[in-house]
Amino acid sequence: MDVTNVEPVARATMPIDYDLYLKLKRLGIIHGGDTDTRSFNVGKSDYAHHIIQPWSIWLDYNLDPWDADIVKRVLRTKEGDSRVLDYEKIIHICNEKIRQLDDEHNNNL
Repeated sequence: MDVTNVEPVARATMPIDYDLYLKLKRLGIIHGGDTDTRSFNVGKSDYAHHIIQPWSIWLDYNLDPWDADIVKRVLRTKEGDSRVLDYEKIIHICNEKIRQLDDEHNNNL
């Protein structure tokens, strides 16, 4: 259904499946407005300007802290930090995760 010509009020009240609504609410994609934790940032990141924030991805994919940190760094735009620094941090995190996986593999032999 093309909703480009639908009145804004009609779009705002369009029904969705209740189970989908509950999942989107749990993931923080549907949130409680301007006072909700997801509606603002603490610091200089811009996550709150986007519909899907890193927290939602972490929850939906049940990510460990290292994978979650990588997702966070890929998605953020942080005033004052260069993208090169973000990718250098991602490489550093990946190297640590690889070390852990190698160690886990070697201990299971």
